[in-house]
Amino acid sequence: MTTLFVIMCLMLATVLTVGVGDRIGLPWPVLLLLVTTAVMFIPGTPTIWIEPELILPLFLPPLLWALARRTSWGMFRDQWRTILSLSVGLVFITVAAVTGVTMLIIPGVGLVSAMALAAAVAPPDPVAVEAVAEPAGIPRRIIGSLQSEGLFNDAASLVIFSAAITAAEFHHDIHWFEAGGTFIYSAVGAVALGWLVGRGSALVLGWVDSSVAGNAFTWVLPFMVYLAAEEIGVSGVIAVVVAAVELTSRADATAADARLTGSAFWEVTELLVTGLAFGLMGMNVRDAIMDDETDHLNPVWWGLVISAVLILVRFLWMCWLLRVNRRKGGRYRAPIRFTDVILLSWSGMRGLVTLALVLSLNPVDFPMRDEFIIVAFVVLLCTMVIPGLTLPALTNYLREHYDLQDLDDKLTEEALDEAYRAAMLVVRQQMGEGLSPEQAARIEERLGVVRSVSSLDDSSDDTSEEVDEAGGERTAPARTSGSGGTEAEALRRRREHRQQLAQRAVEVRRVSMYAAQRSLAAAKFRKGVDPEVIAEKMRELDRRLLAFPGEK
Repeated sequence: MTTLFVIMCLMLATVLTVGVGDRIGLPWPVLLLLVTTAVMFIPGTPTIWIEPELILPLFLPPLLWALARRTSWGMFRDQWRTILSLSVGLVFITVAAVTGVTMLIIPGVGLVSAMALAAAVAPPDPVAVEAVAEPAGIPRRIIGSLQSEGLFNDAASLVIFSAAITAAEFHHDIHWFEAGGTFIYSAVGAVALGWLVGRGSALVLGWVDSSVAGNAFTWVLPFMVYLAAEEIGVSGVIAVVVAAVELTSRADATAADARLTGSAFWEVTELLVTGLAFGLMGMNVRDAIMDDETDHLNPVWWGLVISAVLILVRFLWMCWLLRVNRRKGGRYRAPIRFTDVILLSWSGMRGLVTLALVLSLNPVDFPMRDEFIIVAFVVLLCTMVIPGLTLPALTNYLREHYDLQDLDDKLTEEALDEAYRAAMLVVRQQMGEGLSPEQAARIEERLGVVRSVSSLDDSSDDTSEEVDEAGGERTAPARTSGSGGTEAEALRRRREHRQQLAQRAVEVRRVSMYAAQRSLAAAKFRKGVDPEVIAEKMRELDRRLLAFPGEK
């Protein structure tokens, strides 16, 4: 009963923390980490012990799925160089640098232990970046690079971490050639598995009519994909990401109800899972910190040094990428300016994966596990809390003094204009077939929401207008006196005619929105198009479609 009570309290605390963060303007992952840190030191707080091997399978799959479903194949095709550079190259360089520094500053630590710690702190956390970067006003192009990096860098870190764990368990050196082959097999096999699962799951969802059953299916799916990948020895991270993107790419473009409910479902899931993970892992961190036999001062110092190394290595790597990008003519989406280097370097926030990997270390094979946990927690505080609190001010400063405008918005704008033209083509085809010019003008005005990138039209008045178009005319009651039934009959016929025209206008508007949705769905996977902007427009169309009278 205590376990259930603690879990419910953690979820409630997460919701309240997010609400407070919105009120005071703080990113909720940062505030959540601060709350977790404070609760850790409250005497008498119960602890729920999590088996180390269950930490990643419990929390990582749903978080990866929630993030991956907001991306697209077009983004991956557009950013494959950035993904390889940040998710593979930067991770390997970071592991090498942190391993060397760890062996230099921590007395008696071996290569295997140092590499395990380095692999744990190397990958930035995609959830923290997503929640902090966008409200801070970072350009969408840079956010896209951070999202792509965060979805795949865990895979490279986990391969190195697993090699270190195996070496420690069997008391031998790391077999580099074997580790390289394992990485290639893990990546290729995971892509194949994820693609097959995504393709097959799309068929299953097409067969399931209920949106509730569909959401329940997608909830179970990431866990099954992750576990299946682990069973055959491939990357569960890559398999989950590929399956989510493939399934999303095959979703029905006009399935407004399923898309809106699915989006809301996964936003809630991401929030609660993140809060629960922070809380439960924070309890396990507290046990390590409160251990009387654990050295406390030195690990804090080690954590500060390693945090500085992480930021410095990331900054130098971004500077090198900027130089390469300028020489190659802009092959990387980011960085393309020095302001990009600053924002990308300061956005390398570590999070749940770092804490989960360190907690999963076996104390028998890693005698300094408790010290490593303190180091990891200090790294989280330095790379998440400090950047999370200062990133909005930094972005505002750079925006005031330098140009932060996205250079690649044109392709997204063109995609939105194409969707608008597709919708208006339907409207113009219906001109003269029961649709008056005035009604066509009203539809055209409301479809303008598709074209806007910076803001969405306020649709608060649309519902009442739609009801009016659908037949609820404000017409005076028919008079039956005077000219008798002839006048009443003529008025009734005119009213019925107007109702038919209004219903025709509603139907044309609905069909035109379907045309816009299909165009947006196709554009979402184009190279250079921001899928999040497209997805937001589709959600707006979904809301307006579901506001139609009689629409279900």
